[in-house]
Amino acid sequence: MPIACSTTALSGADGSIYFKPAGTQYCLVAADLPAGAVITVPSSNDYRVGDPVEFTVEGTAVLDTALTPGTTYFVSAVTATTISVSATLGGTAITLDGDSVGDNAVNHFKISFGEFEAICAVKEFSIDISRESLDVTTLPCGISTASTKYAAFKKTQPGFASGNGTMTILFSDNQTSLANRLLGNVLLKSQEGAQVKLYVNTVSDGQTPPAPDDAQSLYIESGISIEGMSLSVNPDDATTGELTYTITDPTVFLGTALT
Repeated sequence: MPIACSTTALSGADGSIYFKPAGTQYCLVAADLPAGAVITVPSSNDYRVGDPVEFTVEGTAVLDTALTPGTTYFVSAVTATTISVSATLGGTAITLDGDSVGDNAVNHFKISFGEFEAICAVKEFSIDISRESLDVTTLPCGISTASTKYAAFKKTQPGFASGNGTMTILFSDNQTSLANRLLGNVLLKSQEGAQVKLYVNTVSDGQTPPAPDDAQSLYIESGISIEGMSLSVNPDDATTGELTYTITDPTVFLGTALT
């Protein structure tokens, strides 16, 4: 792929947001995958029919032979505490063999949302990264013989980092849109699984359908905690929702891998 060498300043048209919704990542044990077509999940789940999900094996656990780790499946049915998955979108639920092995915090299975999906209704986003200031000033370790009329300065060093931001999302009457789902995540008690990619510069991978080329793009990837939402409804403007959020465990920051 050619290397971009343009010095043209980026604009908002170069950015985009990709998202994994909350309530979609849990650790399961063998008893949660019994023989049959249902998988037990916590009642805090927010799975929707059609969600892409993947299973990951942790430790020495062995996944049910009807499933393959790392393969994308699709949620075909949802109840308060169970889901069923199919091999294709809208397909028939897979019947599990009930031969999973793994029943503790070390040896188990993780179910999580599949690929990041684009949110097509974001008008703008912002993010602010700041660091705590730690006071490391010490008392004098000797007697000063110098006379001065000026106050001594404190010494500080940076501490923990935090990231806070906002997103403005255009409302639509499509209740199943990922944008509306993002807005609704603010009410979820458990936001496990929520992740975001905030692209400052989205470079296409050139495939069909196109997807971001993360090696060439500038973006922030992190877990996200959605902490508030406000609505703006008036007859003169588009209806918008503004989210406030924090990033929790960034893994990529503008081209730098943090893991």
